[in-house]
Parts: sequence; structure tokens; C-alpha cells
Amino acid sequence: MVAFAVPTAVCGLWVLPSVIQDPGTRWAVASALGAAIAALAVLWGQSFASSYTTATVPPPPATVIASGERAAAVEGEVEGNITTGNRGGPAMPSAGGQAPAAPGNSAPVPPGSVVASGDRAAALRGKIKGDVTTGDQPGGPTP
Repeated sequence: MVAFAVPTAVCGLWVLPSVIQDPGTRWAVASALGAAIAALAVLWGQSFASSYTTATVPPPPATVIASGERAAAVEGEVEGNITTGNRGGPAMPSAGGQAPAAPGNSAPVPPGSVVASGDRAAALRGKIKGDVTTGDQPGGPTP
């Protein structure tokens, strides 16, 4: 309130009377200037508070999660191919006949994480020198 009241009173009583003669117009302009200064004070306070909380509470570490059936999640550089489908051999059943549980149900995933949660999904954070294939090769059996 002080950030609004002080500039409004100073402008309305001392600064603007010599420039604007009409009292209604003068106080409207003084109120607008007070509102602008109060808005700047709010923005400064918000940035000050957010920088303080960011500095004191570190973000959770990023993780690498491959929870889908035949999913691949990689962090870093890969020199080679990533294939989550069959290459002409017999289909590999999933562990226990069912897909692993998705990680989103137990805890939130930290920002910056690499997550491959779908069937044959591939997620990569980094560079790859090769190919990424998520389907079966032609001529191979389909599970």
C-alpha cells in the first residue's frame, strides 16, 4: 500500500499541480503513476522471493526411466543403433507376462528427466551416431 500511496500523494499534491490544473485529471494521473510504481514493487518482490527460494531449495536430480515394455531411455552420447523391436528372431515376452508399471503413479518425475514409458518407446538426451528404430524389422515375427 505504501508503494501506491506515497507516489500518488507526492504527484497529486506537489509534482502535478503546476502541470495539470484540473483536480480530477491530476489525481487520475497521480493514481496511474502510483499504480505503476506499486506494480514494479510487486514484480521486484516476486523476483526477490523466487530467487531466494531457488537458491535455498535445489531442484530434484533428473532421472532416466524406461518403464514401458521394450522401452529404451538413454542419457548421454550413443555410438551405435538403438532398436526396441525384433530383428527376425523369436519375440521376447515381457517379464512375468506383463509390462512394468509406469513411474508417474508413484512419484512425480523431476524436470529434465529422460522418460520412455510407452511400448517400444525410445527417449534420448544427448547425441546419437546411429539409428533409432522402434518397430519390427521387415520379415521378422511380430509379438
